[in-house]
Amino acid sequence: MRTVLLACLFGAIIVFSSHSGAHGADSVHSEGYIVDVVVIDLQCDENHTCISKPTNVVEYFGADWCSECPEVEQQLQETSNQSALIISHRPSSIDDYWLQASRDRFLDVYGLWGYPTLTIDGHYILAGPTQSRELNTLLSDSVSNYSGISNLTLENNILNLSGDLDGLMLDAWTVRSTQNLTNMVVNHTNLSETNVVGLNGDKLVIVISQPGFIKLVSGSSLPANDYIPDGGLNDIGENSDSVRGSTIIIITILLLIITLPATYQLLAVMKSPISEQPDSLEEKEITRRFHSTDGPNIVVEQKIITNISDSVIMGNVSIDSLENE
Repeated sequence: MRTVLLACLFGAIIVFSSHSGAHGADSVHSEGYIVDVVVIDLQCDENHTCISKPTNVVEYFGADWCSECPEVEQQLQETSNQSALIISHRPSSIDDYWLQASRDRFLDVYGLWGYPTLTIDGHYILAGPTQSRELNTLLSDSVSNYSGISNLTLENNILNLSGDLDGLMLDAWTVRSTQNLTNMVVNHTNLSETNVVGLNGDKLVIVISQPGFIKLVSGSSLPANDYIPDGGLNDIGENSDSVRGSTIIIITILLLIITLPATYQLLAVMKSPISEQPDSLEEKEITRRFHSTDGPNIVVEQKIITNISDSVIMGNVSIDSLENE
């Protein structure tokens, strides 16, 4: 079926209306926003339209270890809005379908921090399973006017786009649905760097965006219950055990370095015998005074010093009595 699709697209040009200033929601945006979205069905045959434009784009961010995510994933599979496009991301690096591009979109583009999260048209956010139950209501009230791509051709795995695309981000997401996940992202191509795209999926989703951080607004008045933090750049919840282990090792090494000099000095004092302790200060002071005296009494003074030393050690003669002699 894929070969039929590619044969139909060889040299074909798909024309769309072009309004470069359009975006997914009629509201004032921050520096970044979604300009246009086009979907190529990689499994369609020659009797069906292979290229379509969704009315809305729902990006789902979840994780395999997220206990609250299956409820939202089941809801996405049962959504009543068939004209909306759902794209499932796995930003968590320990998940089977993890992609760095999905994590970059999670952290840098949208500034998200937890699971499960739904973003709608790059404008609204629904956080947690409680808010996600309002998805169908939000889609029915939301109007998108995506446009920007004027021509598109796909030949083998070479994708060419034309339109007023200067300065815009050009992303191609290859998606494949699984038993539990709708349109899970399995490959990403930055079309600003290469036009060779991955075809190992069910659909190819081309997203044109104005570069920059996309500030989302809440699409629900309900509290964000059961919202599980991701931890952002620290990956808390993904590899917290390894983080804690490395932290303990670093702290242990620092403590050893800090206490090593004191430990060495303590061991040196404990090993030194008492007999090796230096003479008293009084003995040293008298020794220096006697040796600094000039005259014939030097021999006598040396003898007195010896007696003083013996007396001090033995405790039989006082220093005062010797000085009076």
